[in-house]
This record gives sequence, structure tokens and C-alpha cells, in this order.
Amino acid sequence: MSAKEITPQSLFKELDRICAVMCVILAGSWFFAAFSYYLSRKTGNDWFSRSGSVMCLVGTAACFRLGGFLQRKLATALKQGLATVQREIELVLEPPHFYQLVLYFGYATGISGTAIWGYGDMLPRLLAK
Repeated sequence: MSAKEITPQSLFKELDRICAVMCVILAGSWFFAAFSYYLSRKTGNDWFSRSGSVMCLVGTAACFRLGGFLQRKLATALKQGLATVQREIELVLEPPHFYQLVLYFGYATGISGTAIWGYGDMLPRLLAK
């Protein structure tokens, strides 16, 4: 897209697109953990706790990616004269709702992944009793 074609709507559309992609990736890490739990139960090997490290990595990467993407788009909007500094501050303090939801999903994925990574080996044993 050339500088003349950039509009506030196109920047928000790009933000929504990256949020949707990150949401799918985050959901994939949850499905991976569920599948790993299934494998742990079937094989007796500890795949579930290892999936926690993947969830932690994916959650962290998604949050960093979203934050960096928003900052780059806000910088582009300022450089192109599409937004004022006041509007940029408003968007940083209160970003779009979908962005917030995906960011919280990323935090929850990272936190849950950390718990699974640390204690996931105990869960199949506790549920088997």
C-alpha cells in the first residue's frame, strides 16, 4: 500500500486482521495442549507439561507481536497526518475492544501455559486416581 492509500480505516482493518491471526494461533496452542493431554493419558508419557512451554511461548510472542504492531500502526498514522498525538494517546490507553480481547487471551494463554508447564505432569496422575 502506498502512503497515499493509507487511511485510518485501512490501519484498523490491518489491526483487526493481525488480531484474528493471533487469535487463531493462540487457540491452536490450546488445542495442542488438549491433544497433548490426550497423548499423555494414552501413552503414559508426559507430553502435557511440555505443551505448557509451547503455550507460554505462543502467548508471550502473540502479546509482543500485538503490542509492536499497534505501535507501528500508530506511528504510521502520526507520520501520515492521519492522527493527532492526543488521539494516539487515547488509542494507547484504550485500544479497540477486539485488540484488548486478543491481548487478554494471549496473557491467559501464557499464564495457563506456565501453570501447565510447571504442574502439568501431576494432572494426569491426579485424574487417574
